[in-house]
Amino acid sequence: MSDIEANKQVARRYMQAVVDGDIATIEALQHPDCSWWILGFGDMTRHDFIGMVRDGLLSASKRVIEIIGLTAEGDRVAVEARGEMNFPGTVYRNEYHNLLIIRDGLIVSGKEYMDTRAAAAAFPPAADGAA
Repeated sequence: MSDIEANKQVARRYMQAVVDGDIATIEALQHPDCSWWILGFGDMTRHDFIGMVRDGLLSASKRVIEIIGLTAEGDRVAVEARGEMNFPGTVYRNEYHNLLIIRDGLIVSGKEYMDTRAAAAAFPPAADGAA
């Protein structure tokens, strides 16, 4: 298997781990110094990213992610995906583009782009005035 095919497989495993809510695999696929950037959230450490994913994923009763495009060149894998997650009181649907940098079988950095309007519509700010 070529490095490019191996990197694509890592990307597929990562996306499936998100669907499965498999935090152990998400952690195992990331280099210890992995960094993330998410549109609307900015830069975050691996620890903060995993915590956010853990808190969000485990509260969803249904997680579906369909990969609609997967392109790789060198250590870069671009994943286009469509997702639907059911959270208490809301169904969240969005389109994503993830750019993963993969070296030696581990994700060393990730960028996630999404429709921020869809996210804001599904998860509006609290109306209780809490800051």
